[in-house]
Amino acid sequence: MELQRRRRSLGLALVVIAFGVVALLCAWGARGSLGAVIFLAGGVLALGLGAALARDELRPFRFAIGPDGVTLRDGTLVAWAAIERVVLDEPTPPATSGPHLVLEPGERVVLKLDEVRQSQQQIAEALQRYGGGRLDNRIARRGDGPGFAVVLRGYERGRVDRLLRQAADALLGDDPSARAAARAALQQPDLLVVARGYDPAQVDAHLRKLATRL
Repeated sequence: MELQRRRRSLGLALVVIAFGVVALLCAWGARGSLGAVIFLAGGVLALGLGAALARDELRPFRFAIGPDGVTLRDGTLVAWAAIERVVLDEPTPPATSGPHLVLEPGERVVLKLDEVRQSQQQIAEALQRYGGGRLDNRIARRGDGPGFAVVLRGYERGRVDRLLRQAADALLGDDPSARAAARAALQQPDLLVVARGYDPAQVDAHLRKLATRL
């Protein structure tokens, strides 16, 4: 399966370029004044920014998953024999860059799924079909979140999310030290009460359950 890039900024690039052209025309009409200098500087800046955005959106993109391996964006084919595992994961909160793929060994992000049109399910299915059991879908293994209610005065969501992620990762692995560290963090959580946070009663009950599992 060959993935197609999601071109989200091309429209913005065209708008910025159009603004730059208009600014240059205004600078031409206001020759000899301070306004002309301002329009000229703004037009040149807008054209440069628009051109950079358009270049990034229009540059060649290639990422494919097939029977021979994974073809990266630079055209390099990484054969399945050289891949121990393909990890489908999400960044640790509070990062919000979305799901990504990591090839192991190497521990490098080779694709951010929000850059392509194909869905996470489609990509996971292709990796399962061609990867011979190499896919480690950690997002699916963690399962859905607890779905805490957001209340007027509650726990800061970012800190809670980090705690849950640490516990979930410890549960997925078999490292006793990671489990012990996660359990200690759950038993003595460093949480803050803020405006519009997670319901404290729900969070406290869930953390106790997680600590027991660890």
